[in-house]
Amino acid sequence: MSQVARKRWILVMAAVTFVIYAVAFALFYDDAGWADLGWRAAFVLVAAVAAQAVAVWLFGELFRQGVATAGGVISPAESFRAALVGGSVARLLPAGGAVTPVAMAWTVRHKASGTGGAAVRATALNYGGLTFATGVGAFVHSLGEARTELVDGMRIFAGVAVVAGLAVIVVASRLGALRRWLPHWARQRIGSAMVDLPTDRLSHLYLWGRIAAEVMALALVLAAFGLDLGLVEIVTVFGVSQLAAGIPGTPGGLGFAEAGLLGSLAFFGVGAAAAVAPVVVFRIVHYWLPAGAGLVAGTSSFLKSAEATV
Repeated sequence: MSQVARKRWILVMAAVTFVIYAVAFALFYDDAGWADLGWRAAFVLVAAVAAQAVAVWLFGELFRQGVATAGGVISPAESFRAALVGGSVARLLPAGGAVTPVAMAWTVRHKASGTGGAAVRATALNYGGLTFATGVGAFVHSLGEARTELVDGMRIFAGVAVVAGLAVIVVASRLGALRRWLPHWARQRIGSAMVDLPTDRLSHLYLWGRIAAEVMALALVLAAFGLDLGLVEIVTVFGVSQLAAGIPGTPGGLGFAEAGLLGSLAFFGVGAAAAVAPVVVFRIVHYWLPAGAGLVAGTSSFLKSAEATV
């Protein structure tokens, strides 16, 4: 995709999303309780933005810890900037999650060695953790439900998600061993991005802390609109929405993530009219604000670079 095509695609998707969000706002204004939001709700939403910022910082620290394991050194500010740029690329390009490690490594390419492997590791750990947490949440919720075909299906999904998440987490720290099994042409293309970078307690602290902060952001948004869901349900809703957002086709899973949020909230008894407003606000907090911050942090420069075509 050329630079002009990338910019045009981003602008079109942003415009389409703005129109959809505006229509949803107009249609569900009365039912969603927008007019009833007061200073307390505003404070809670500011806290949600702060929780999302903490999540980005922890992702950057996970990346920085991987760079240190590979023998390099970058500052917390540099790793935070890399996390912003990597996250923004994932939000602005179709299937951008695959380019996230490239963007992160590119951001600090002149600062240290080993950034490619550390970026791949951080991204893989994040996806593995999300999948694992989603499976655990779905399974725990199913334990309190009567046995039905739907609950049985949920338990199967939960089991697959838990196993897949654990597998990704294990493989993420042993990418060098996996690299040896790849064809020669693939090894040449990947280069040094797949290396063994073992995980330790600190890396797990950053990983699960990031996921907890993002779940907290969703919980705060739901609370601002008076929606009372348990922690297990919120973890599951968040995980499903993020896995849906990983479906290729639109930047950051636009449309898929919203559908995942609305569908999973409906599964837990939240009606569409009550769910639209928090879904729109959460996507702004979780998607648009980090994307804008990443643009400021350097994503626009990355989109002009040769690396963005990888």
